[in-house]
Amino acid sequence: MNLKLSHDIMDICNMEPDGVTVEDCAERLRLAGGELSELFETFEEMIRRGSLVRISEERYGASKRAQEIVGIYKGYTPTFGFVLCENMQDDIYIAEQYRHTAMNNDKVAVRIIQSGSGRHKTEGEIIRIVERANKTLVGTFEREKQCGFVRPDDERIREDIYIPLDKTAGARSSARVLVTITKWPEEGRKAEGEVTEILGYDGDKDLDIKVIMARHGLPFAFPDDVLKEADSIDRTVVLEDGRRDYRHRQLITIDGEDAKDLDDAIDVERLSNGNYRLGVYIADVSYYVRPRTLLDAEAYERGTSVYLVDRVIPMLPTVLSNDMCSLNAGQDRYSMTCVMEIDKEGKVVKADIGPAVIRVKRRCNYKEVKKALVDDIIPDDLQPFMPMLRDLQDVAQILKQMRLRRGAIDFDFPEYKIILDEEGKPLRLEKRERTIAEQIVEECMLIANETVAAYLRDSENPAVYRVHETPEPERLEMMRIVLASFDLPVPSGDDVKPADFQKLLKQSKGTSAELVVQTIALRSMQQARYSTNNAGHFGLASECYTHFTSPIRRYPDLMVHRLIRQNKKRGKLTQEEAQQSLAYHTIAADQASSRERIAVEAERETDDLKKAQYMVPFIGQPYEAHITGITSFGLFVGLENGIEGLVHISLLTDDIYEFDEGTYTMRGQHGGRVYHLGDMMEVTLAKVNVEKCEIDFVPGKVESLEDLRQLMAAGAERRHRKNGSRSGKQEVTKRNWFADAADSQKGKKKKKDKKGKKKGKKDKKRKGKKSRKK
Repeated sequence: MNLKLSHDIMDICNMEPDGVTVEDCAERLRLAGGELSELFETFEEMIRRGSLVRISEERYGASKRAQEIVGIYKGYTPTFGFVLCENMQDDIYIAEQYRHTAMNNDKVAVRIIQSGSGRHKTEGEIIRIVERANKTLVGTFEREKQCGFVRPDDERIREDIYIPLDKTAGARSSARVLVTITKWPEEGRKAEGEVTEILGYDGDKDLDIKVIMARHGLPFAFPDDVLKEADSIDRTVVLEDGRRDYRHRQLITIDGEDAKDLDDAIDVERLSNGNYRLGVYIADVSYYVRPRTLLDAEAYERGTSVYLVDRVIPMLPTVLSNDMCSLNAGQDRYSMTCVMEIDKEGKVVKADIGPAVIRVKRRCNYKEVKKALVDDIIPDDLQPFMPMLRDLQDVAQILKQMRLRRGAIDFDFPEYKIILDEEGKPLRLEKRERTIAEQIVEECMLIANETVAAYLRDSENPAVYRVHETPEPERLEMMRIVLASFDLPVPSGDDVKPADFQKLLKQSKGTSAELVVQTIALRSMQQARYSTNNAGHFGLASECYTHFTSPIRRYPDLMVHRLIRQNKKRGKLTQEEAQQSLAYHTIAADQASSRERIAVEAERETDDLKKAQYMVPFIGQPYEAHITGITSFGLFVGLENGIEGLVHISLLTDDIYEFDEGTYTMRGQHGGRVYHLGDMMEVTLAKVNVEKCEIDFVPGKVESLEDLRQLMAAGAERRHRKNGSRSGKQEVTKRNWFADAADSQKGKKKKKDKKGKKKGKKDKKRKGKKSRKK
């Protein structure tokens, strides 16, 4: 059936309440000759499917059930997919013959063709593509005589992309490439595209990372005109009017040993009144990167620097990030500063915010500062800075206690750094220690961000804030269910406060539940984002917060610096100026939030990839693990080195297990064994799929690789038998299991509310005046 033609017929029917004939449609659409036969066939097919209903004699109208529903198409297997709709209780099943030209993640219009019966509750047909999702694709190129084709990496996009020979960019067969779609698929015709980047060939050492970069639309290099503009910037630093001169102060930077973009320096001085003067000095990127320049446009598009496992994709060219703007020791630098007087309770008594010229006296790294303060191992050239470092330690402690008193949530997750060799292969996982050195820098940056945010708020001009909203009730309810077995004070209710979370974390600290509680508490939170609406920061228990301290690597910080400069120069904006500023910064904040999410996902993917590669040689190795997640299809387990993987339910063979959603446990139906979050269990590494970043374990210790192979084969057979009788969606990833569960809970609540409303209407009809009186 011609999809476009059926949509045109439906439009005509919707305009005529008395119905139309097939001849009316031919006249309206100006069809003749061979086109008429296709019209008659399509019209008849729409009648058979119930899209059109007879109104009188030969006149037909659109069926009510043919009403369009808009949602996102998700392909699951070669034979079916689903359309996900926010306002539908059930996802709409789409058989392959009713998918037409929809591709995975496309926004589509669908009509219901079956409801309330059959194998699936709701079945539909895609009748229109509302918005295409896959403007670029990553895949494998194959050359043929007259053309080329690209097979997408995403298995849910099942059609090859046609590539004309003059659009191959010289790619050879088997090349992994990035393709830009130039023509979308139509009935009987494939999508057409052009190769815009050759990522590499099998065996290239960094091909796997390049594929992830291309998949997320991360740039491989700066445009030549942007680099040229950066190189032309005058590097001379002079003390201009309006700038403070802080070059005499004993400023230091504290960073990682391999850091190249040093964007923050600090110093502290104990005052005669017992307070502290804390200075936070940030690279003045806004002096170099001006609005309406090529540099600014590129930084806006990137939004953030991206820190992948083997490289950094900077927001700014290295001539700026590693040189001109970097606060390198012994060199004059332009700075945007926040100098605060802080009392013994951690309150900022007063602050001076604005541009300055600085000179860092010494570069320090986390390891040497920790050794100096904790182990008393002090290099000679660090000795003159020790009084100040000890004062910084005291200030950091004061600030931390102030935050904890007001209820800020202090997560303390173990972090692991993946060490690679020169070829990009993972050698080991190193646990990162959060020492006093990191805490000093963190506390100084937090108080500077908060102080600058308050300054911008009080200016009454539009500003950009870092907001973190209160957790949604559905996620709090899910957290309560998941943690019910631990006998801990789990936050609940509409009036939840950050202090409630802090109390939960504090009481779980040092217990077997600690890691599980931290994980679930974090997953219950909303995602922090940028906004022009000051909604506060729940996690920090802060009424007002922004990002000021990293303009080399974050665009919102650059915007904040510009806003400070504007306030210093202009003061209160006129109403028209304020409206223009608000409109721009609202869009820019959304853009920055979007780019941040992309960066985080790409960083996670590269980490997961290298973790999977690291585990390949250890197949058959037994481990002690703890359960980090429970779902209807198995147990997620974590190892001491930070590796996570799945024990599929088909491999729990000592009983028939079912997921108990009410208690968030996995329960044996006969033997009574119950798996809880946080439980320890012995597992054996059974399988690693590097391409999909999937790690699978089996329960217990397995003596030989042959036994392991047989166990996995038997488990696969059980899954095949179970899934053969019903169609199901793909299993969620380890990262999303709690989020999906919370969304499921949210959906149930909505369904319940809908039922309640319907029931209420019936009761009102039945009880009449008595009901209304109540």
